[in-house]
Amino acid sequence: MNPLVRTFLALAMSGLLLLGQASKPAVGPLDKILKMVTLKLPDASVVSSIQAAGPSLRVTPDDLIRFKEAGASDNVIVALSNAMSGAAPAAKSVPAAAPATAPATWNTNLSTIVCDAPAGDRKRVVAVDEFDYGTVQSQVAAIFGTQVDIGKGILAMFTKRLAEQGKFRVVERANIKKVMAEQDLGASNRVKQGTQSRLGRITGADAILMGTIVTFGRDDKRKTIGGFGVGPRVLGGLKIKTGEDKAVVVISFRLVDAETSEVIATGEARGESTRKQNGVDVGALVNRGGGAATVDMNSANFGQTIIGEATLESVDKLAGELNANEGKIAMRSLDIESRIAEVVGAQIYLASGATEGVRKCDRFEVHKIVKEVKDPVTKDVIDMVTEKVGELLVTEVRDRVAIGAYNGAVKPEVGYLAKKVQK
Repeated sequence: MNPLVRTFLALAMSGLLLLGQASKPAVGPLDKILKMVTLKLPDASVVSSIQAAGPSLRVTPDDLIRFKEAGASDNVIVALSNAMSGAAPAAKSVPAAAPATAPATWNTNLSTIVCDAPAGDRKRVVAVDEFDYGTVQSQVAAIFGTQVDIGKGILAMFTKRLAEQGKFRVVERANIKKVMAEQDLGASNRVKQGTQSRLGRITGADAILMGTIVTFGRDDKRKTIGGFGVGPRVLGGLKIKTGEDKAVVVISFRLVDAETSEVIATGEARGESTRKQNGVDVGALVNRGGGAATVDMNSANFGQTIIGEATLESVDKLAGELNANEGKIAMRSLDIESRIAEVVGAQIYLASGATEGVRKCDRFEVHKIVKEVKDPVTKDVIDMVTEKVGELLVTEVRDRVAIGAYNGAVKPEVGYLAKKVQK
């Protein structure tokens, strides 16, 4: 081949190669970072590369979409957004593994939440135990022809009367005595942080009303013959010589401060009813199926009997005694402690609600439990070492659960301790 032709061909081929190399696009730092994302490298490495690129990294909204479609995590998107807005990179003292910001799935800016606290003053909360009627069981059996749990019946009547008056919020606690017995085991340390807590916190009450039915049927001081009729006889059939029947119901009560156990008030509520015999048959009121029968003491039938009238008057007087002592009941902001029961996205569920005294707009400190201190013998938790990790604002309250928004340095977990912030 002619030497000139050979030289020309060689120069042409070199030119084509140079042209091909010049047309190949250069790989920029953003493309390299995208490659790291597609290869599923650790977030810490990707975020570190974004921060190291500094101002040379040009990020557009289209780039954010491209990275999200490639499977980039929220941490990477946040770091790219910071680069796009010109935000300063994280300080060098922060480990590369730390996220740029707290994930939005559980962290909320509490200052942006408008919370309207419940209108009006909080009503005093009274816990009412079932009324003890052990001293009058024989009279009850004689009246109704079987054993009837009048303690529950009178509690229902009393609760209804208080609800109608609307001055108190009533919490029924059938096991208050058991709770008090457990509390008395550690009376010298009722404020233990752990498995025990204040009685007021357990009941969610400001005061506790305890009652004992000491008279049900007749006043033994009066001269009487016979007793209340059963079966074919009449309810209220006191065979008084004068021909008049008199029913008497007396409830002895104690009103106790739920926090200090101090007795606020004591007394008796006495109800009486006197009338001629009316022939009301007790058989229509009692379930005779055996055992402790039930009587609807809120029913009109019972209320129209002589014993029903006396019971109602006694209940009314007991409610009046409670109303008269309203000012003596200390209404405090409960020192509430609870546990996180569930974390669902940005909603944090507390294992306490209105029954325990939690109200909408209450604030709680959230603590991570570092260590539990246990009694070496009983293994009971007697104290806890905790570390505050965030705060919670209650936005919704139900009877036994409260739901709120959280802001903190770490993600809240089930079992973390929440302590109400006192205003």
